[in-house]
Amino acid sequence: GCLQQFINQSFENISSISHSLHLLHKFQNILQRESLKSDLDSKLNIIFQNYGLELEKVQQLYEKQKHDPPIPRNLPPVAGNVTWSRHLLKRIEEPMKQFEANQ
Repeated sequence: GCLQQFINQSFENISSISHSLHLLHKFQNILQRESLKSDLDSKLNIIFQNYGLELEKVQQLYEKQKHDPPIPRNLPPVAGNVTWSRHLLKRIEEPMKQFEANQ
């Protein structure tokens, strides 16, 4: 009913994997009804698929920029390369940690 609609709309407005997982975790803690739990499980599958797409984007970005990564003006080349690679790694690791926490 209305609660189901609210949950669906809440997920439609979120663009990041991290926020989606955070919202899912909140709903999982609140909701105990079986029908809603199965819907939340399907949301987790959708988020996981989106995470797979995000991994592909990060891989493509890495492949495209690995020989000439964008470096902030105030950093020397090596530090800039390290900062760039750490940023890509963080984009991968943060949602992974949240997936682990949600299980």
